[in-house]
Amino acid sequence: MPADDRDDTARRALTARPRTEVTDPAGTTRPGRGRAPRADRTDGEVGGWAGRVMSLLRVATQVVGVNALVLLGTLAGGVVLGLFPALGAGGSLLARLVAGAPSEHPWREFWAQWRSGWRRHNVLGAPAWPVGALLYVDLAVSRFAQGPLAAVLTAAVLALGAWFAVAVVTLVAVARRYDEPAGRTWRFVALFPLLSPGVSLAVLVVLAAVAVSVLALPVLGPLVGVALPLLVTGWLVDHRLDTLDARTS
Repeated sequence: MPADDRDDTARRALTARPRTEVTDPAGTTRPGRGRAPRADRTDGEVGGWAGRVMSLLRVATQVVGVNALVLLGTLAGGVVLGLFPALGAGGSLLARLVAGAPSEHPWREFWAQWRSGWRRHNVLGAPAWPVGALLYVDLAVSRFAQGPLAAVLTAAVLALGAWFAVAVVTLVAVARRYDEPAGRTWRFVALFPLLSPGVSLAVLVVLAAVAVSVLALPVLGPLVGVALPLLVTGWLVDHRLDTLDARTS
């Protein structure tokens, strides 16, 4: 499919109605499209090499903190009812971090967003649970198959699993940016791997790299195992959505 046709399909699949709110210097909030503006450096901030090191440490500290919050938020909802609200709240904090305007009160803001978005994120995430369970069963069945059938089943499960992973990552970013019904959102999310194959491939590479790193060094799991891929894949999808938004405005 030509690139222009894919972009037209994307615009029809999802109307951009931004949900992001940006706080201006006066302390008021206004609707924003995509990421928050980069914060200006204050006079008291350390510059030069030391300033860059301190900035990296602050970023690393907040990533680790968001990872812990996402895990706590998932457990607080009994996993099934906590995962997607936790991903949504954590993704919002990480999007601010990427934009250069990190939250000064991540704990408070995370739980405020977790509570306010609990119902919506669970409604949006509900279709993911039966699909994930079906993929798990298919994977278990493929292990007992033999010969050419085993190869076909394994390839099909891997392909569907890759699509599912990209769709879930896209869902988190789309739910953060737009206020759309669940059916309309999932139509766009399901089409996204076809509309943006380059971004989808990059998302899969990031997820695979993090998975291999966590398997090789398990201590990374509770530290950055969720937040790091959520940050990087969120940035990739946001960048693509910014491009689509610019073409519709």
